[in-house]
Amino acid sequence: MKKIVLVILISLMMLPAANAAVVAKIGILEITDKDVDARLKQLPPQYKASYTSEAGRKMLVEQLVQEKLIYLRARNEKYDTNAEVLKQLEKTKHRLMVGQYINDLFEKIQVTEKEAKTYYDENKAMFVQKEQVKAKHILFKTQEEAVAARDRILKGESFEDVAKELSTGPSASKGGDLGWFEKEKMVPAFANSAFSLAIDAVSEPVKTQFGYHLIKVYGKKAAGTKSFADTRAGIEEKLLVNKQKERVDEVIKKVKEENPVTTY
Repeated sequence: MKKIVLVILISLMMLPAANAAVVAKIGILEITDKDVDARLKQLPPQYKASYTSEAGRKMLVEQLVQEKLIYLRARNEKYDTNAEVLKQLEKTKHRLMVGQYINDLFEKIQVTEKEAKTYYDENKAMFVQKEQVKAKHILFKTQEEAVAARDRILKGESFEDVAKELSTGPSASKGGDLGWFEKEKMVPAFANSAFSLAIDAVSEPVKTQFGYHLIKVYGKKAAGTKSFADTRAGIEEKLLVNKQKERVDEVIKKVKEENPVTTY
């Protein structure tokens, strides 16, 4: 309850956003549509739908009005000097200062294209890509079911629609889509069939320990090394995180020298 009161108090002290429409006034205090939007964002996902309608927003306005009224009473009773309030405000101030300092520290840190390219050139082994296929499948309990379904597909029915209707596999709702995978990621019988299929061909029923599969490949990638263009974003993110950690470690080391730490 104390934390809830603190959150309310902090939100009430915030100034109205520029160009925000006022939806309620309590004395000199104002509630704007931006305040309502902010409160809506704070709600748990399962509750948001109930407050997005016009009636729901009015309910939020009423909640904010009630909080403002309680705030006014608390202010009149000198809760701005209440020991517990001041204690919680100090904790919040501590957390905000740490967060803002780190944000400011990180804002100055960048990764150049040259740094990313150097990392790529020195670590190409990390970017070797095995042969991959992109496939869909339909899983059946019996071979007869698989044969009948394949006949339907060869006569013009959509592979994806048949998968949604008949597949017993977990990918049924996605039309049997398995996305990209390497040969080693699948059981041998399935993998051998998938990697030997031509694009858009539908396999004969393939038996595995899970049942009987119909497979359709709709994409292939040859083995090779990923290009710098394809890996640049990931490399820059990795290097940025490394730089940020190094910078924080430097700051902590320096402050430790000025403020010795003893743990028990």
